[in-house]
Amino acid sequence: MAKGQFSLVVALYNVAEYVPTFLKSLEAQTYPVQDLDIVVIDDGSTDESPALVAQWAQGRANVRLVRKTNGGPGSARNAGLDLVTNAWVTFCDPDDAFHPRYFERIADFITRDTQQSAQMLAGRLVQFNDVSLKTSQGHLLNRKFRLGDQLVDLDLNPENIHMHGPTTFLRREVIEAHNLRFDERIRPKFEDANLIGRYLAAVERPVLGLVASASYYYRRQRSSGASLVQGTWGDPRAYSDLPEHGWLGMLEATRRSRGRVPHWAQYMVLYDLVWFYIDDKRMHSDTGSATPDQQANMHRLLEKIVALIDQEVIDTFSVVSQGWLFHNILRSYYKGLRDAELPVLEGITEPEQRVTTYHYLFQGPVPVEEFAVDGVPLAPVSAKVMEHRVLGRVLIRERILVLPAGEETRIRLDGKPALITTDRGVPLQAGRTPEPAPYLQLEASRAARRRTLPVRAGRVTGRLSKARAGLTVRRVLTGQSRSRTAAEAATRVLRRRINSVKARRSTAADQALIRAAQTEEIRSRYKDAWLLMDRIDRADDNAEHLYRYLMKHRPEINAFFVISKECPDWARLEAEGFRLVPYGSDESVLLFLNSAYKLSSHANWNVEYPVSRKRFGDGTAKFVYLQHGVIKDDMSRWINGKNVAVMVTSTRGEHESIAGDNSVYRLSNQQAKLTGLPRFDALHSASLRNPVAERCNVLIAPTWRQYVKKVIEVCPSPAEAAEAFESTEFGSTWMALLRSPELKELCLSQGLNVLFMPHPEFEFVVPYLDLPDYVQAVRYRDVSVQDELVRAHTMITDHSSIAFDAAYAGSNLIYMQFDGDEIFRGKHVYRKGYFDYAQQGFGPVTEDVSGALQELERVIARGMVREQRYEDRVRNTFPFWDSQSCARITAAVENLGRPWNEQVSLEELQGADGQTT
Repeated sequence: MAKGQFSLVVALYNVAEYVPTFLKSLEAQTYPVQDLDIVVIDDGSTDESPALVAQWAQGRANVRLVRKTNGGPGSARNAGLDLVTNAWVTFCDPDDAFHPRYFERIADFITRDTQQSAQMLAGRLVQFNDVSLKTSQGHLLNRKFRLGDQLVDLDLNPENIHMHGPTTFLRREVIEAHNLRFDERIRPKFEDANLIGRYLAAVERPVLGLVASASYYYRRQRSSGASLVQGTWGDPRAYSDLPEHGWLGMLEATRRSRGRVPHWAQYMVLYDLVWFYIDDKRMHSDTGSATPDQQANMHRLLEKIVALIDQEVIDTFSVVSQGWLFHNILRSYYKGLRDAELPVLEGITEPEQRVTTYHYLFQGPVPVEEFAVDGVPLAPVSAKVMEHRVLGRVLIRERILVLPAGEETRIRLDGKPALITTDRGVPLQAGRTPEPAPYLQLEASRAARRRTLPVRAGRVTGRLSKARAGLTVRRVLTGQSRSRTAAEAATRVLRRRINSVKARRSTAADQALIRAAQTEEIRSRYKDAWLLMDRIDRADDNAEHLYRYLMKHRPEINAFFVISKECPDWARLEAEGFRLVPYGSDESVLLFLNSAYKLSSHANWNVEYPVSRKRFGDGTAKFVYLQHGVIKDDMSRWINGKNVAVMVTSTRGEHESIAGDNSVYRLSNQQAKLTGLPRFDALHSASLRNPVAERCNVLIAPTWRQYVKKVIEVCPSPAEAAEAFESTEFGSTWMALLRSPELKELCLSQGLNVLFMPHPEFEFVVPYLDLPDYVQAVRYRDVSVQDELVRAHTMITDHSSIAFDAAYAGSNLIYMQFDGDEIFRGKHVYRKGYFDYAQQGFGPVTEDVSGALQELERVIARGMVREQRYEDRVRNTFPFWDSQSCARITAAVENLGRPWNEQVSLEELQGADGQTT
């Protein structure tokens, strides 16, 4: 093995927990570690990281530790580049590790590259879990290694991009000749890819050496939760420095070097852009915290960036699926491309309702539409325009049409026939074999040349070799001795065998259940069943109220209620006559597999699918989302991913925001129904029996904050969590209200009862809070929320949707929003929706404790009567003031089984008082 081959530049910053593993993986190398030129740049660490490296470096002349003030990884690596001496340079991270033969296999590849064609080398990235140590090679850019070690020309095969600095080897002579350095302005990511792109543009031919046999172990997520790439979009620089200096900077630099932007450079940027789009579509993405200025700046830069990406690249890029929407955003919004024949996607057909859904994307105004089914002109059963927004800007619109089903459907848009198709026209990962370049030659590896064993023996030897390799890797990642690693491996093998036996038995039992579900006895018992549930361990929500209505008014409907048998509500519901099915039981499987409808107030995966999808499939029951409350914020990113047949809405604003034109929700009037919540029936009746003037309770019910949850959930004890809770702005403000002398005086002078009912996320800290004697803390699970609402003449909250219930129950509302719109800027998971508290709220909005107390005094002074302007808002918000919400919902569900032109009109269902829409 030749000396002087590899220089390692290691940027070190506060990773003392992981440094020992990194160093031990170096010691385990079959390549002589003394032949590695190791340059460690301590970037101002404040922990023991540099001391650990210094101790390890003693007696090793090839290891240099240099200290500098903190400037970021790019700055540290640049300092290292000034010191390296060997032919190939790589940038290792000190919280990762190497396969024992990593450098040996890289060196072997260089030897086999007889013409020295490779200008850059890439090892295989293997991710590992920090806790379980399970490894994965599933990174999408690893697909290029599927054919083993090879040389590829990126000009011919741009999909073989490599963007990860720690697994990259660059020629030092190229770096020095072109004075290449990391751009220290690029934060919080892409600095590796930016340098790689500029480097490849500088060489005569961008030939990449793929060393599939060399594995680099990348710590997917630190146990501490800290990482440079975690939380990218919560960093303000992600909307300025990253797109300007990272993406745009690399594209412009390669154009200067090559006279054009190579496709592989465009692929690198487009790959990152796709993940940005995917992240922005997540419900809890940090992109929701971007300010208007950050959004505008990002969009300005994106227009410049996509202008440098060719249409051919957009139409062929398949490193990762762009998705139908993003692909068309790039084509129509950024490139201004318009198809001569606008394609219309044919979606699902509902045979019971005899309708088919169609979709098409467009820019500008809605085209003039003409429809004909089986030669008969007609209007859509339902139609809407959905807006697709990225960072607050509408980039494309989608027309969603529901038409009567027929043998032949024809659609004309702006007088031109539309192409009705099921092909989304998006390039998929084809997995093509790289285009060969005759000028590239790579000799076979030594391992391949030694492969002379018979096939059967080779398989056995291969399994043993793989097992030994696995033990070696685990020993490197854990730092354990050989004997302990082997003992733990034997234990894991035994455990896997035991679990395998259990799995076979479980599979057999599952198959028996599936067969039983098809028997005449079971099918008869659960024929056309309605499966209702709230939470797994709690009832007292909309499903319970709807079930009670069905039991009393529609006993012919074959309804069942699913809940955990250990739940405190079980005995209460059983005594009332509910037909209960234990959650997770065999009976719940039989019920699920035969149900016609699943109805729930929640839509979490384990409620939407109350039995394992992996074990029993999706079932055929249609999902009816009864909702937990009134939606006021933008929940589209969550709801759009659900397969909802009917969704209950309660107010005009809520329904319009979901089903109306130019909304961000996929649901139309076909799914979203304006009915009122099931619990509103009982709440309306109870409010009439409890006039507000006769109530004496004040209910204080704040919602929660994501940032507070993160603070308290890491505390080792509830007492410490309570202390941490009070240290936050959220906790200290609400405690100041509860402990205020003014509130105490009102309680004593007016005979008020103060109930503190925090969100369930915070319930566990309440017993450890120092609450005054006049404040009673209650938990959602211990009380009937409806009872508390009709006992309270006033509710003080911040952004909780329970305010809608309180308003419907007649209570006065006071909003204490001390953090204003900051709740939508990263402090919580909310994204701002249609609801404006100042213009549509049911009570005054205050900014502090004193303001909330002044408003409470005003409520008491006017005899608890709601101020007229807020009374008018409440009356105009809710269309139904009757007790027929359950009847309307039942009709909406039954309409799912009727043809579109025979369905019952929900608006005709109204109460005895005649008040309705």
